[in-house]
Amino acid sequence: MDLPPRAAALYSTWWSFVSYAANAVSPSGEYAYTLTDVSSAASSIAKSVGGDYANYNPIGISQLFSVARGIAKAGAALGAANPNDQIDQSMVAEAPWSRSIVDQLAMPSWQARSQVTYINEAGQQVSEYFTVGIDLVLPSTVGDLQSQISSSLDSMLTAGPTEGTPRRGQLVSVDSITLLSV
Repeated sequence: MDLPPRAAALYSTWWSFVSYAANAVSPSGEYAYTLTDVSSAASSIAKSVGGDYANYNPIGISQLFSVARGIAKAGAALGAANPNDQIDQSMVAEAPWSRSIVDQLAMPSWQARSQVTYINEAGQQVSEYFTVGIDLVLPSTVGDLQSQISSSLDSMLTAGPTEGTPRRGQLVSVDSITLLSV
């Protein structure tokens, strides 16, 4: 994705903050923060912290927020879909770190950022984010995607110690999936 110049200038410093705020949901299910909230907080951080954060620009923050909220909406659309529903464009967002459109069309690739609950090796139930890569072809239905992601995550968690898996455990559930074209 080619971010607008002002957003691109802020991406490395502000993306995590803006992305968190754009995706945060209140207990009632509404988005917890607006662009006004985020811009005000970013301005305050820029003034008090300085350093890299002094590069605050309200237009760049607005542009980053728009991209991050688009990702949140795609994840919500996918989460609200029925397993038999076809995956459509409303369920896929373009990642700000994605390759050019030409490269994406030549060799499609997606990342399924998934919140997962599993039982770790110490017997504790934990919730973490995992990313599963999908190349060339997306599953046709939401249920097929959920099944593919669950299978991939189960394989990651049960891989042998020499297979490079960072975590081991037993998959309990895949709690959410956000699908990003990269």
